[in-house]
Amino acid sequence: MRILTVLCFCLSFFQISKAQLTKVLHQTFDVDSVEQITINLTGDYKVEKWAGDKILTETKVEIYDTTPGIFRYFIEEKKRYDIVAEINNMTASLFSNDPERKAIKNSKEADKACYEFVHVKIFVPDEFNIDNPGKLSRETSEAHLKKD
Repeated sequence: MRILTVLCFCLSFFQISKAQLTKVLHQTFDVDSVEQITINLTGDYKVEKWAGDKILTETKVEIYDTTPGIFRYFIEEKKRYDIVAEINNMTASLFSNDPERKAIKNSKEADKACYEFVHVKIFVPDEFNIDNPGKLSRETSEAHLKKD
């Protein structure tokens, strides 16, 4: 009876440990001389203003039906969820490091894809206009003063 109880506990623990893995990734980008920001990310994202002077990105990744090792590999080695910034002149472009994000296959069941949910929030300095979340522009100081 004891062996059966221990076996059931071990099997349920294994299932729970594979059920969901979550990680929140943060990145910052300097935008001191930037007047425009273009955003071209894979999937949905939300843009919000904040009192900081840099862009802060928060990427929350939830993945189901994979192992911690595979999850860590895609985060650390493949940099699957990283956001890249290119700054040329007075324009910053943000884009996904892995724009395709092909399905992650379960190593034991090659025909079964893992469920993956990625939620991205982009915090931009409050002097940027976010009416068009794909193309932001820095408000002139006159327009910014009128809002206050």
